[in-house]
Amino acid sequence: MSVRAVIVDDEPLARDLIREYLQEYPEIRVVAECSNGRQAIEAINTHAPDLVFLDVQMPGLGGFDVLEALDYPPYIIFSTAHDDFALQAFETGAVDYLLKPYNRGRFRKAVERVLEQHRLRQDPSERLAALLEARQTPHLEQLFVRDGDKIVPVRAGDILWVEAAGDYSKLYTEARSYLCNLGIGALEARLDPARFARVHRSALIALSALEHLLSDGEGGYVATLRNRAQVRVSRSYAPKIRDAIL
Repeated sequence: MSVRAVIVDDEPLARDLIREYLQEYPEIRVVAECSNGRQAIEAINTHAPDLVFLDVQMPGLGGFDVLEALDYPPYIIFSTAHDDFALQAFETGAVDYLLKPYNRGRFRKAVERVLEQHRLRQDPSERLAALLEARQTPHLEQLFVRDGDKIVPVRAGDILWVEAAGDYSKLYTEARSYLCNLGIGALEARLDPARFARVHRSALIALSALEHLLSDGEGGYVATLRNRAQVRVSRSYAPKIRDAIL
């Protein structure tokens, strides 16, 4: 099993540390190192790595800006000296979030998580087993949300789109919006992927509510829903939404 990696960090010492820790994994080959977001976008889209070690805060384009500009989503291990981006990082589908300064043991845990996921993707029999297990997970047909002093049900079929709201999610229906106590990542995992698609790190849409897509001129789209709401489809999620509707 071979894993191609890109290291992105504006601090040379941080890049050196990752490279040093990676010596323990001969199956991981570093194909590029980048000190800023623009270099990262070019390197990732050129080399198509399996894994990216990505700093959150860099001069110019930060880590989340880089994700928005990628042609496809690799495994992401974020690293930063700030803990207040963790929720946002996991909502983008990141495998792990390394808080600087981290030690070799913590780094090893993050890398092993990537290698396990990569192995499942590469091993047809285990990948099939994982898919079958996922199919057995019941999808939410309705959610209970707070509405003033009451707890009320919202049918999944009535949801037009979902917006991240910190630790919560905001559900939009034809009539109104509701605050749900599930984060958008957890909600995505529980909703039927045949009916809902992630279109942005902070948004999901119901495919049945989609009226049309309009190119934003940067590789993404603006999705117009049947209630006339407009939701941004980021460049990194554009191929997924095209596959879902074509």
